[in-house]
Amino acid sequence: MALRALRLVVPGLLAASAALAQAPEPKLLTEIGRIKAVDAHSRLLLNAVEPPSAAPSRREPATLPLRLRGEGPEWTRAWKALYRINLADADTDENIAVLQEAREKLRREKGAGFAGAMLDVAGVEMALVEGDPPPTPAGQAPGRFRFLPRADIFLRPFSQDSAEALKPFFIAARTYTLPKSLDEFLKRIVTPGMERWLGAGAVGVDVAIAQYRPINFDDTNAEAARGAYSRLVVAGEMGASPGDLKTFQDYTFRYIAREAGRLNLVVHIHTGMSREAGRDVGNGNPLLLEPMLNDPNTQRTKFVLVHGGFPFDKEAAPILLRPNVWADTSVQDQVRAPTELAETLRWWFELAPEKVLFATDAWSDPSAAQLRWPELTLLGAETSRQALALALSRMVSEGVITRARALDIAEAVLRDNALELHGLSEKKE
Repeated sequence: MALRALRLVVPGLLAASAALAQAPEPKLLTEIGRIKAVDAHSRLLLNAVEPPSAAPSRREPATLPLRLRGEGPEWTRAWKALYRINLADADTDENIAVLQEAREKLRREKGAGFAGAMLDVAGVEMALVEGDPPPTPAGQAPGRFRFLPRADIFLRPFSQDSAEALKPFFIAARTYTLPKSLDEFLKRIVTPGMERWLGAGAVGVDVAIAQYRPINFDDTNAEAARGAYSRLVVAGEMGASPGDLKTFQDYTFRYIAREAGRLNLVVHIHTGMSREAGRDVGNGNPLLLEPMLNDPNTQRTKFVLVHGGFPFDKEAAPILLRPNVWADTSVQDQVRAPTELAETLRWWFELAPEKVLFATDAWSDPSAAQLRWPELTLLGAETSRQALALALSRMVSEGVITRARALDIAEAVLRDNALELHGLSEKKE
């Protein structure tokens, strides 16, 4: 009789235990929800929502993670919170038209305050935006947006895509073409360009080189890099040998990293998966960075592993013990459920909670009508808060940390770590 009763009770206890493991402490979740966040890496469009080439469209669902397909209750909640409309999904031309009309109507209503209003809905106080700083009106302090210019233009200066972006740097250097030598390129184009970014209010630089090659930046001989550059100037990127391009990029990246350290600009380097279907995920394995991180000349430079290396997020954890490396939650908080992201946060917190940053990398994708930065910012913020509450609730219940320490960690991850890292901790706005 006792054995039979035990067989009935144990499954119930296990089920209750499993349910508790999947649910954060409600009060802790509420308190975390009140923290005004800093999005440490975003691609939002200032006072716009549609990318320049946007048109009603539906990207092939199989090329998107499930959570980014515009289906389900969380999207309905997001559209209602942001645009004041009730929409079940973005799966028909009619719904797409309604969605885009609602966005544009609100953008017109809010005018220059549109971006700020969208961040308010997501509980985000400040965003570090990938891109060049726009001109700041004279006498006006920078607002709730800080900027991360794209340093990839210096790593691919021979490509046609970079030609237009490099024109301002050429004009400043009083030249019309790429300098003939690598030393001139670095001293007349790269260093002055980074200094101008700093002067314009940039807090870091963005590097997304993993989209087209691995992030293993070898310690390249200067003479070899000079020779590779000379041949690339003549042949161009398309006509160059892969070896020459890698040699030039390896050397130039380390130069950029050293200059960033000198200027106190944080290097945000994209790791792990890319949003583009068909990319080689292994290109962004953060372990590939270790030889460069061991370079004595890069120890002053601060690095952020954008996307936290996912799906190599566990491998990224021990790298956070390095004094100059941080990781953010971007993209993970859009493609993974809170319970899954909580597991990653738990790994990271057990090693270095001071090195974890909330971020979304929210962007607007012209090929999918639902993928616009306000929705992705809100989705990322909600997921991150839920995952934080879940991971921290477990740590409190297991006696690893106190409840007070849990709230300190949540506030640090959501805002304070990013502010301190980027030198903004005394300028909270």
